[in-house]
Amino acid sequence: MKIRVRAFGELMALLGKESTVELRDEARFKDLVFTLAEKTGSAKKGFLGRYNVTGPNLVILLNGRNIHALEKLDTALKDGDVVTLLPPVVGG
Repeated sequence: MKIRVRAFGELMALLGKESTVELRDEARFKDLVFTLAEKTGSAKKGFLGRYNVTGPNLVILLNGRNIHALEKLDTALKDGDVVTLLPPVVGG
């Protein structure tokens, strides 16, 4: 299945603004995280760059819904889903 990933902020430098990730059928969100972490060379399990995917500083949306309101890392994915990664905005 193909999942569209949209990254913002610092994560754009690691993942690009938008990409498509191919996963096996019946994949869960944790499978996507593992694939993205591998792509970015992240040494820490469950991290994308410096962001913990289960932490409060990264908002992750699956088709516009926060994965923390779903089943978190066990959220099932389906072909055509759109995942949006929103790190906190800092600036002045």
